[in-house]
Amino acid sequence: MKKILLLVLSLMSLHLSAQQETLFDDLEVLGAFGGPILEIGSINGEVGADVGGGGALILNRFFFGGYGMGTEYPEYSIEDGENAGDYNIQFRHGGLWFGATSKTGKLVHFYSSLKVGWGRTRLKSDGDTIFSDRTFVLTPEAGFEVNVTDFFKLGFTAGYRWVDGINQLPGLESNDFSSPVGALTFRFGGFGDDWDWDW
Repeated sequence: MKKILLLVLSLMSLHLSAQQETLFDDLEVLGAFGGPILEIGSINGEVGADVGGGGALILNRFFFGGYGMGTEYPEYSIEDGENAGDYNIQFRHGGLWFGATSKTGKLVHFYSSLKVGWGRTRLKSDGDTIFSDRTFVLTPEAGFEVNVTDFFKLGFTAGYRWVDGINQLPGLESNDFSSPVGALTFRFGGFGDDWDWDW
C-alpha cells in the first residue's frame, strides 16, 4: 500500500511540475560568442578610441554577457594651483552587456546593445595615479551587423556613452566623459543561424 501511495504522489508531482510556467520558458541557448570592441568617442573634447572586448550567451534573438573597455589617450593640463601639471586620463569600465539582433540569417541585419558598467577614472602623471574616481557608465547603441562568415559577424553602431560619478578629478565633470560614440563590434562564435526565427 505504501508503494502504491508513493507511486501516486510521484506521478502527481511530475504532473504538477509539467504544468509550471516560468518567465524564461521559451528561451533556448543557441550559441555563444566573444571578440574585441572598438569605440570612437570623446573625453574632455578630445576624440579618440576606447578598446576592449566582451562575450555573451545567445538566447533566441537576444544575448547576455559581459564586457570591458578602456583608454589612456586623452591628455589633460591643469594650469594653476597646487595641482598644476600635465596628466593622462585613464578611463576604464566594465560590466553587463545586453543585446538583440533580428533576422540574423540575412547578410545585413539589425543589431543593438546596451552596456551597463562600473569603473575607475584616473589622472596619471609619469605613470603614477594622482587623482582617482569611481564611475558609472551606460551605453545604448543601435545599427546593423554584417555576416562575414558563419562564425564571424561585424557590427556597426552609433550610440551615446553616459557617464556619472566624476567629482574627485580637479576641473573635470561627468559631462566631460559623456559623448556620442560610434563602435565596431567583432563577434566570433556559434550563432545558431539555422534556427527558424518564427516571427
